[in-house]
Amino acid sequence: MQKYISEYVNDDTQVKSKYYGPKFDAHVHLGSIGGIHNLIKFREEFNIKKSVGIVWGNGYDELETKFPDKFVQAKYFRSRELFKVNPNLKLTLDSIEKIYQQGFPVVKFWFGPRVRDFVREQFKIDPPKIKLSDPFFKSIFAKIEELGLILLIHVSDPDLWYEKVYQPVSKYGTKREHIDDFEEILSSFPNLKVQQAHFGGQPEDLENLARWFESYPNYYIDTSSARWMARELGRYPEKAKEFFIKYSDRILFGTDLVQDRNKPISDYYRTRYFTFQAILETPCRDIPLPFPDPENDNNTKINGLDLPLDVLKKIYWENAIKFFKLK
Repeated sequence: MQKYISEYVNDDTQVKSKYYGPKFDAHVHLGSIGGIHNLIKFREEFNIKKSVGIVWGNGYDELETKFPDKFVQAKYFRSRELFKVNPNLKLTLDSIEKIYQQGFPVVKFWFGPRVRDFVREQFKIDPPKIKLSDPFFKSIFAKIEELGLILLIHVSDPDLWYEKVYQPVSKYGTKREHIDDFEEILSSFPNLKVQQAHFGGQPEDLENLARWFESYPNYYIDTSSARWMARELGRYPEKAKEFFIKYSDRILFGTDLVQDRNKPISDYYRTRYFTFQAILETPCRDIPLPFPDPENDNNTKINGLDLPLDVLKKIYWENAIKFFKLK
């Protein structure tokens, strides 16, 4: 365990690391090229050797040249066409084709309920009700499936956000509506390779998530974000541990770190890495989350799952190597 663990807990005997192999972070948002050195520096302290790097621009070649073998690049798909009343399907499908031609193996979509507010602010349009199961979106997912791209997607948000933030319901919809809507995509495209962010958007409902794993063989999830995972998985660590063990082949380690956004960078990176390490590798109980969780009145505690070493190897490294077809 790293020397600075004492900065977060008084007794480090309950947070001893057990896994010392390589780690793959399957969910990182990249910013400026200049800031990537810091990201790599701090991730190396936790032995993270490679990451899925979500990029907004088109600098695939520059990133690969300057940081070879450090990232699997995912292109964030941002288009006002997704939110128009009468979208241009051909233009949208051509954009997906371009992502494929540029060499990106992964395409990232964000469909959290906040996207409605983002669209109003950034695109100055009032979006219609967004349904991923509508023909327009189904055509997009069919194209992604046809090209063999991996779909990295964010659907829904924490239960607490629906209770406290996404009001009124008439504006944002319900979590069940959003989850059921996305399941229609999973059932419609059995050959589509899916990585759903944030524990499938439903760490609060492991029963439904288990049903998805049993029903959709190409469906995977990642563990992002530290705050959400600590808060929800920590409520029932024994149940969560059983889930991780049973579905250990389908879970990818991911942090959801956003490069360059937070200061001081060292504290931001380390607190998140430490939180995941404590959750996954240790039997700790009731360690205060080392950064704010205002939605939970800053009462979130870390309760570790103390996963077996063979499970940790899969989640941290082996699953990603297979999923992204790496050597």
